Formats: sequence, structure tokens, C-alpha cells
Amino acid sequence: MEFSDVVRKRRMVHVFEPTPVDPALVDRLLDIARRAPSAGFSQGYDFVVLDTPDLVARFWALTEHPQFPYEPGEVEAGPPVIVLAYSDASRYVERYSRPDKIAFGLDTAAAWPVPFWDTDTAMACQQLLLAAVDAGLGTWFFGINHGRAELARELGVPAGRELIGIVGLGHEGVDEKPRGSAHSLKRRPLDEIIHRNGW
Repeated sequence: MEFSDVVRKRRMVHVFEPTPVDPALVDRLLDIARRAPSAGFSQGYDFVVLDTPDLVARFWALTEHPQFPYEPGEVEAGPPVIVLAYSDASRYVERYSRPDKIAFGLDTAAAWPVPFWDTDTAMACQQLLLAAVDAGLGTWFFGINHGRAELARELGVPAGRELIGIVGLGHEGVDEKPRGSAHSLKRRPLDEIIHRNGW
């Protein structure tokens, strides 16, 4: 598939087939994701892959907000593979404490005007989304507000890691009632977004 076609085809899928995804394919996609840019080649991202029905079900159980429960059928139609993307600020602090980077003054997390560990993890997620579409899979990037700490504890995530986002992967199912902002809003025009040589 041409790259421009991959980009245009990428969208958030909310209905997946229950068919498992080959773990070797998931590994190939994550290999592409890890090649995203990272400041100082710090590579401060980690992926936790949930690909068994029991663990995926546990993920949904832990993250369901009591005041905002999942919609009927939403979990059942969810992706068979869930990839949690965690950023690691300590890798950037360590990298920028080395002799070739120390002059930049970024040897503490507070010194960074932009937390590049989060930015780089998000870019790795974007590469994962595009690679998955190119491989013929459906994708869903989302976040959670409930159960983050308990989820991290159960999965053994080390302290200091921050959950940036979640990528759902699977074979796209038939969505009888498409939802999401992309179905109700229009994409902003290009000339409204571009500010050439100044705002």
C-alpha cells in the first residue's frame, strides 16, 4: 500500500472481529513503532501487550469508570490485542547527563520545556497505528482515566513510567452504528492550519 493511502485509510475502529492476531505480526509492528524518533536516541518508551482473552477482559474490568460505564456491547466488540504505551522520563535524564549532552542543561526532568518522553512515545504509537493499517489491521488509539494505578500494579509496571495511550489492534469488524468525532466533525481546511513564514 502506498504511504499516502495508509495515512488516509487510518481511522479509529471501534468494532473488531474476535479473531486473534498473530503474535509475530504484533512483534513486527512494534519493531516498526520503536523506530520512531526520540530525543538523543533515548528511546524512552515501553509497550505492554495484552493478547489473551483473560488479560484483555481484566483490562476492561479494571478501567471501567463507575460513573461512565462502557456502552453495551463495547467491550465485546473491542480489540483482541491491547498495547499500553508507557513513557520513561528517566531514560532522557540519564541520556542528557552524559558528556555529549550535559551542556544542554537537560539533566533533570524539570529542565525540559517539553516532556519529550511523552512526545516520543506518542510518535511511536502513531507509527504503530500506521504500520498496523499497512498490515491490514484495524486500530484504535484511546486513553483511560480510571484504574490506571491498579492496572500498572497488576502488570508489574515499574515506578516512574507514565501511561501515554493505548492502541487496540485487531481485524476490523462490521460497525452497524459508526461513532466518534470523525463521523460528526469535518477536518479543518489546510489553509486554516498552515501559517507560512508567520502566523
